[in-house]
Amino acid sequence: MKAYHFNYRDLFRAPRLAFSIQRIWINGTGLLLGYLVYLIFSYFSGIVGGYNCSAIWSDFGLLPCSFALYVPWYSTVIYLVGLALFGAIILFTNTAVSRVVYMALRDELFYTWTQAYKFAYKKWISSLGAMLTFVFIIAFFVIAALVMGFIGRIPFVGELGTVLLTVPYIFASLLLLFIIISFLVAIFYVPAIIATSDEDALGGVFQSFSITYNQLWRIILYGILLFFLYAVSVFILAAAFKISYNIFISLFTLSMGDKILQLQQQALYIIDQALPTVYGWANLLPGELGKWIYLTSPHPYAPHLGGIMQVSGYILGIFLLFLGGVVVAYGEAVWNSGLTMIYVILYKLQERENLLEREDEELKEEEEEDQDSFQTEQVEMEEKPEPQKKAKKIPVKRKPRKSSPRKSSKE
Repeated sequence: MKAYHFNYRDLFRAPRLAFSIQRIWINGTGLLLGYLVYLIFSYFSGIVGGYNCSAIWSDFGLLPCSFALYVPWYSTVIYLVGLALFGAIILFTNTAVSRVVYMALRDELFYTWTQAYKFAYKKWISSLGAMLTFVFIIAFFVIAALVMGFIGRIPFVGELGTVLLTVPYIFASLLLLFIIISFLVAIFYVPAIIATSDEDALGGVFQSFSITYNQLWRIILYGILLFFLYAVSVFILAAAFKISYNIFISLFTLSMGDKILQLQQQALYIIDQALPTVYGWANLLPGELGKWIYLTSPHPYAPHLGGIMQVSGYILGIFLLFLGGVVVAYGEAVWNSGLTMIYVILYKLQERENLLEREDEELKEEEEEDQDSFQTEQVEMEEKPEPQKKAKKIPVKRKPRKSSPRKSSKE
């Protein structure tokens, strides 16, 4: 096993841990599934609210948001349901990625993505249950406060009771503030907690409270460092993809001529239409950083293109969107790798125990299954009767028959 410092220096391993086809694939599939669910619910919310698909597409493209539309309350509820499903899918995916990263830290290099998904599915109730537990606890405090507020409306008794219970109310509000902070920590760390400690829902809640109470300053400082590593890693990969794309266009222009430039114009126009808000986000980056990772300017529609050229332009645009999705998936893999590493560090500093050396139940079960199957094969080999060898026939030498006297007399 590799030597770890169990401090901030180990976080610099996160970009390298995330730069793996396996981790990018797991994050990419989860993001794609969650995004499709979000997209369907968002467009359905807008349609129910009185908008048509073309109007939503022209304003938002592939990134619709019902909060930016004037829709009735039931449309907002539909959108929130889609947002909650998206969050649940991402929570499931993050658990699988954290599990793969944890196994990589343990030098279990043959741990597959299917095993990670099986583990995340087995712990699905625990991950979601931890989140719901926090929601129920917060809802209990809020409902209790509303009830006490209604009691405060009672004449004479209400005002006096509220004043006399001011100090307990403030302490209860302080406890609620701590629970909310722990909930924010749990949103990020529950997948790592479950993937490394093999905890259930209550264990995830308890560990979230524990690291929030004991090491909140480390969570904040390590989180700032991880965000910096995340931003730098995503920027470098996006810039590398764009430079590679420019090299591809430059080389093909020498032999293919203006045809590749027309395809490029059509593809970039499609990206402008699909992601109209991303261009504005890229311009918010300081200096010229936005041009290094995204389009330098909006692109107009390419006129006078034949049917094959238009289809090819659409295909090229879809491939460019796919590369953008790879960058996003890599960024999430960096984030999950860093959070997993942070939790391992926090647990080591707090509990004086190395999670990377702890006996893992899943690996133990696999070893027992392999051992049982090996013993079963041995027993079957021992019980299997050996094939009996056929006895060799010994040739019998026959004595030569004596000639009859009659025959000899005739001779």
